[in-house]
Formats: sequence, structure tokens, C-alpha cells
Amino acid sequence: MLRHLLLDLDNTLYPASNAMDKGITKRMMDFVASYLHLPLEEAIELRKKGLPSYGTTLEWLKACHGLTDEGAYFMAVHPESEIEELTPDPSLRPYLLSLGLPLTLLTNAPMAHAKRVLDFFNIGDIFIGVFDLTFHKGRGKPHPESFLETLARVGFSVEETLFVDDHPKYVRGYKAVGGKAVLVDEQGRYQSLETEEGFTRIHTIYELAGILGNY
Repeated sequence: MLRHLLLDLDNTLYPASNAMDKGITKRMMDFVASYLHLPLEEAIELRKKGLPSYGTTLEWLKACHGLTDEGAYFMAVHPESEIEELTPDPSLRPYLLSLGLPLTLLTNAPMAHAKRVLDFFNIGDIFIGVFDLTFHKGRGKPHPESFLETLARVGFSVEETLFVDDHPKYVRGYKAVGGKAVLVDEQGRYQSLETEEGFTRIHTIYELAGILGNY
């Protein structure tokens, strides 16, 4: 029986078409290029090859390229000015409350970014817990412990929790620990996964209410 929702933050609670998605990606690629002393295109290609084996770009940089200064990475990718890239959505708070289930947030971003975005949308207080990448010591989604430790902290099981995220890799990770998950696919890029892997897809978070009855 569904009793709890575990939600991603970026590109899940707000659309990927917001400017923040492009902003984060650009700043991330610029950091990788600068840190590795590579031209931007070479850095992008190197990350593309290495990332599938890791949950995040930060984890890849630490494991494969000796990055130790997490703070420098977070400050470069998530400056305070990033909030200017978001579009207000006054309907989000009442909508999330209308779902009628306890909500927990699980993000692979740092807490400063999570709080900044939650404050922007005025929804920080409606979550029973907010868990960032540092809570899991850098091993966030899709590592099994990131899901299991988060759920243990808020007192819900995998079986009674529905996970919602925009990354197929993270949705697969939750399904691998026995959970049920929904993929937010705003641009329809993952239609084939719906039939090939049994993904449940929605285009925006606002479609979630219409499918909760299936769980």
C-alpha cells in the first residue's frame, strides 16, 4: 500500500525547460574542463564516457581524477545567482499538499542548492525530510544505500514508497532495491523505456496525482 512519496528536486519538481537545467549543465562542464585543464569539448566527451559508471559528475571526478575539494565544485556549479534561472510556480505548493501523502526529498545536489530552490517555491516546510548528496557521503542516487538510508531515517519502507525522478539511471536504481518508481520525462525522450523496461512515465509532476491510484 502506498503511504509515502520520495521525490527528486531538479527537473522533477520544476520543468527541465527552466533555464536552471542549462545553467547547471554549463557550469558543471566548465568546471570539469577547468579542473582537468582540457578544452571544453574534450572535457564533455571524457565525462560522457566515464559517467555511466558513477552516480554523479562529482563522484566520477573524485574516483577517477583525484578531486578532493567538494566545496569548490559545489560553489562553481551552484552559485547563489542560480536562483535567477527559475520561474515562479505558485501552484506547486498547494498541488504537492493535495497529494495527501508524506513527502521526502532526495537530491544529488548539495543542501545549499536544495534549500535555495525549496525556499524559492515556498515548499521547504512540507517535506518530512530533505536529503542531499553530502548526507550520503558523496554516494547518492542510484546507489542502494542512498535510498535505503533515506527511507530508514524517515521511517518508511521501500514497499510503501513511490519514487519520482527524471533520470532513468536513478529510477533503475530504486527499482533494483525492490521499489516502484515514476520517471518524469518532460520532453518525451524515454518513451521506449516504457515498453522495454516497464517505466511509468509522466511529463510533469502535475500528472502524478492522476496515477497514484495505480499504486
